[in-house]
Amino acid sequence: MRSNLTEAYKEGMQAYDLCHAPTVRSLWDAFCSELAEFFAEPSQDEAWDVLHSFGRLTWKLTGIPLFWLAKPTVEKHGHRFAESGCICSSRNCLGNCCQNDSDG
Repeated sequence: MRSNLTEAYKEGMQAYDLCHAPTVRSLWDAFCSELAEFFAEPSQDEAWDVLHSFGRLTWKLTGIPLFWLAKPTVEKHGHRFAESGCICSSRNCLGNCCQNDSDG
């Protein structure tokens, strides 16, 4: 993975986590949501998203950063953050991330 995408991913996830606290509950909910998306429309991209969300939950519980194994999702988030300042897709972005707020 290119270093600039790695750095963009790290910055993007840090910004996202500032606005959306990565609690065990929120990470569990994200995992369940990704799993439901996968079952509704199975694809390789959705499988990577499931692995990424599971990896973030595992990281929170154990400190083991398994989310790095989901390289396609890591790169996707890094690319999105580098281009738009948000890791979310335009479909899911609410436009209210902390990095975009005038107060924050």
